[in-house]
Amino acid sequence: MNFVIILFFVWLSIHVFTALPNKLPVITNVLLYMCLAIVDINKLTILSDMFKLFQISNKIPEFLSVILHRDFSFSITLLTFANVYLTTSNRRVKIGISPYTFSFLFVIAQILRWTGAITYLKWNIFYECLLILTMMILTYRIGRWLMHLKQKEISV
Repeated sequence: MNFVIILFFVWLSIHVFTALPNKLPVITNVLLYMCLAIVDINKLTILSDMFKLFQISNKIPEFLSVILHRDFSFSITLLTFANVYLTTSNRRVKIGISPYTFSFLFVIAQILRWTGAITYLKWNIFYECLLILTMMILTYRIGRWLMHLKQKEISV
Protein backbone atom coordinates (compact mmCIF):
# COMPACT_ATOMS: atom_id res chain seq x y z
CA MET A 1 0.00 0.00 0.00
CA ASN A 2 2.82 2.41 0.78
CA PHE A 3 4.13 2.00 -2.78
CA VAL A 4 0.80 3.33 -4.11
CA ILE A 5 0.83 6.23 -1.64
CA ILE A 6 4.36 7.24 -2.62
CA LEU A 7 3.48 6.84 -6.29
CA PHE A 8 0.62 9.29 -5.73
CA PHE A 9 3.02 11.79 -4.13
CA VAL A 10 5.43 11.35 -7.03
CA TRP A 11 2.60 12.06 -9.46
CA LEU A 12 1.53 15.08 -7.40
CA SER A 13 5.04 16.54 -7.29
CA ILE A 14 5.46 16.10 -11.07
CA HIS A 15 2.04 17.64 -11.67
CA VAL A 16 2.80 20.68 -9.51
CA PHE A 17 6.14 21.18 -11.25
CA THR A 18 4.67 20.97 -14.75
CA ALA A 19 1.85 23.36 -13.82
CA LEU A 20 4.23 26.16 -12.85
CA PRO A 21 3.63 29.26 -14.97
CA ASN A 22 7.24 30.50 -14.78
CA LYS A 23 10.22 28.20 -14.85
CA LEU A 24 13.96 28.46 -15.00
CA PRO A 25 15.56 27.67 -18.36
CA VAL A 26 15.57 23.98 -19.29
CA ILE A 27 19.33 23.60 -19.02
CA THR A 28 19.27 25.15 -15.54
CA ASN A 29 16.48 22.80 -14.47
CA VAL A 30 18.29 19.74 -15.82
CA LEU A 31 21.56 20.66 -14.13
CA LEU A 32 19.81 21.52 -10.88
CA TYR A 33 17.90 18.22 -10.93
CA MET A 34 21.13 16.31 -11.55
CA CYS A 35 22.90 18.12 -8.71
CA LEU A 36 20.00 17.47 -6.34
CA ALA A 37 19.84 13.80 -7.34
CA ILE A 38 23.57 13.36 -6.73
CA VAL A 39 23.39 15.04 -3.33
CA ASP A 40 20.27 13.10 -2.33
CA ILE A 41 21.62 9.70 -3.39
CA ASN A 42 24.87 10.32 -1.52
CA LYS A 43 23.02 11.68 1.51
CA LEU A 44 20.83 8.59 1.72
CA THR A 45 23.77 6.23 1.27
CA ILE A 46 26.00 7.98 3.80
CA LEU A 47 23.30 8.33 6.46
CA SER A 48 21.93 4.81 6.11
CA ASP A 49 24.95 2.68 5.20
CA MET A 50 27.94 4.47 6.67
CA PHE A 51 26.51 6.09 9.80
CA LYS A 52 23.65 3.61 10.34
CA LEU A 53 21.29 6.42 11.40
CA PHE A 54 18.32 4.72 9.79
CA GLN A 55 17.65 1.51 7.94
CA ILE A 56 15.91 1.07 4.61
CA SER A 57 13.57 -1.92 4.38
CA ASN A 58 14.62 -4.94 2.34
CA LYS A 59 11.05 -5.68 1.28
CA ILE A 60 10.58 -4.87 -2.40
CA PRO A 61 7.53 -2.53 -2.23
CA GLU A 62 8.98 -0.54 0.69
CA PHE A 63 12.42 -0.35 -0.89
CA LEU A 64 10.91 0.83 -4.19
CA SER A 65 8.93 3.45 -2.27
CA VAL A 66 12.13 4.86 -0.84
CA ILE A 67 13.78 4.87 -4.28
CA LEU A 68 10.76 6.59 -5.88
CA HIS A 69 10.79 9.22 -3.16
CA ARG A 70 14.53 9.72 -3.46
CA ASP A 71 14.62 9.93 -7.25
CA PHE A 72 11.40 11.77 -7.99
CA SER A 73 9.29 13.34 -5.27
CA PHE A 74 12.20 14.68 -3.20
CA SER A 75 14.20 16.10 -6.11
CA ILE A 76 11.23 17.39 -8.10
CA THR A 77 9.70 19.06 -5.05
CA LEU A 78 13.00 20.83 -4.40
CA LEU A 79 13.17 21.71 -8.09
CA THR A 80 9.69 23.22 -7.82
CA PHE A 81 10.84 25.19 -4.78
CA ALA A 82 13.83 26.56 -6.69
CA ASN A 83 11.77 27.44 -9.75
CA VAL A 84 9.16 29.34 -7.76
CA TYR A 85 11.62 31.02 -5.42
CA LEU A 86 14.04 32.09 -8.14
CA THR A 87 11.55 33.21 -10.80
CA THR A 88 9.02 35.22 -8.82
CA SER A 89 9.39 38.67 -7.35
CA ASN A 90 6.25 38.37 -5.18
CA ARG A 91 7.33 38.05 -1.55
CA ARG A 92 4.13 36.26 -0.50
CA VAL A 93 4.69 33.56 -3.11
CA LYS A 94 8.28 33.12 -1.95
CA ILE A 95 7.12 32.85 1.64
CA GLY A 96 4.35 30.43 0.66
CA ILE A 97 6.50 27.99 -1.28
CA SER A 98 8.87 27.42 1.64
CA PRO A 99 6.36 25.89 4.10
CA TYR A 100 4.69 24.00 1.23
CA THR A 101 8.00 22.39 0.25
CA PHE A 102 8.98 21.66 3.83
CA SER A 103 5.65 20.15 4.82
CA PHE A 104 5.31 18.11 1.61
CA LEU A 105 8.75 16.54 2.08
CA PHE A 106 8.20 16.07 5.80
CA VAL A 107 4.87 14.30 5.31
CA ILE A 108 6.36 11.92 2.75
CA ALA A 109 9.30 11.16 5.06
CA GLN A 110 6.91 10.38 7.90
CA ILE A 111 4.76 8.16 5.67
CA LEU A 112 7.90 6.21 4.76
CA ARG A 113 8.66 5.86 8.46
CA TRP A 114 5.11 4.89 9.47
CA THR A 115 4.85 2.26 6.75
CA GLY A 116 8.16 0.65 7.70
CA ALA A 117 10.05 1.61 4.55
CA ILE A 118 12.54 3.48 6.73
CA THR A 119 13.30 2.59 10.34
CA TYR A 120 14.89 5.25 12.52
CA LEU A 121 17.84 3.90 14.50
CA LYS A 122 19.79 6.97 15.65
CA TRP A 123 17.67 9.35 13.57
CA ASN A 124 14.67 11.39 14.72
CA ILE A 125 12.14 13.94 13.51
CA PHE A 126 14.36 16.88 14.47
CA TYR A 127 17.17 15.58 12.25
CA GLU A 128 14.67 15.01 9.44
CA CYS A 129 13.49 18.63 9.70
CA LEU A 130 17.07 19.89 9.80
CA LEU A 131 17.93 17.79 6.75
CA ILE A 132 14.97 19.12 4.75
CA LEU A 133 15.84 22.73 5.64
CA THR A 134 19.47 22.13 4.70
CA MET A 135 18.45 20.65 1.36
CA MET A 136 16.15 23.63 0.70
CA ILE A 137 18.99 26.07 1.38
CA LEU A 138 21.38 24.01 -0.75
CA THR A 139 18.82 23.93 -3.56
CA TYR A 140 18.45 27.69 -3.43
CA ARG A 141 22.22 28.22 -3.47
CA ILE A 142 22.85 25.80 -6.34
CA GLY A 143 19.95 27.34 -8.29
CA ARG A 144 21.35 30.85 -7.82
CA TRP A 145 24.80 29.65 -8.86
CA LEU A 146 23.43 27.98 -12.00
CA MET A 147 21.46 31.13 -12.87
CA HIS A 148 24.66 33.15 -12.44
CA LEU A 149 26.51 30.77 -14.75
CA LYS A 150 23.71 31.05 -17.31
CA GLN A 151 23.83 34.86 -17.19
CA LYS A 152 27.61 34.77 -17.48
CA GLU A 153 27.31 32.53 -20.55
CA ILE A 154 24.76 34.86 -22.17
CA SER A 155 26.94 37.94 -21.61
CA VAL A 156 30.04 36.34 -23.17
